[in-house]
Amino acid sequence: MTSWDVVILTGIALIMLAFFTYMFWRETAVRGREKPAEIYTVIRCGDGTERRRKYQEGDYVGKQAGECAGGLVVGIYKEVRQD
Repeated sequence: MTSWDVVILTGIALIMLAFFTYMFWRETAVRGREKPAEIYTVIRCGDGTERRRKYQEGDYVGKQAGECAGGLVVGIYKEVRQD
């Protein structure tokens, strides 16, 4: 291996390092700008009406909900606000 081969390999390694560092920096910058999502639980009452409330720890689809007669959790959704 000649000295030029070492220089070329070192250059390629530095370019790759710079590229991956830039990609990591860009990803973390985008992640910091993301708005936090809100999670909602949808409850279907015995009379067929649906109610929506903020997610509470322990909610799962199929869980009996005591907020209305015959209430049952039918969905859990994540909602991100759009500007």
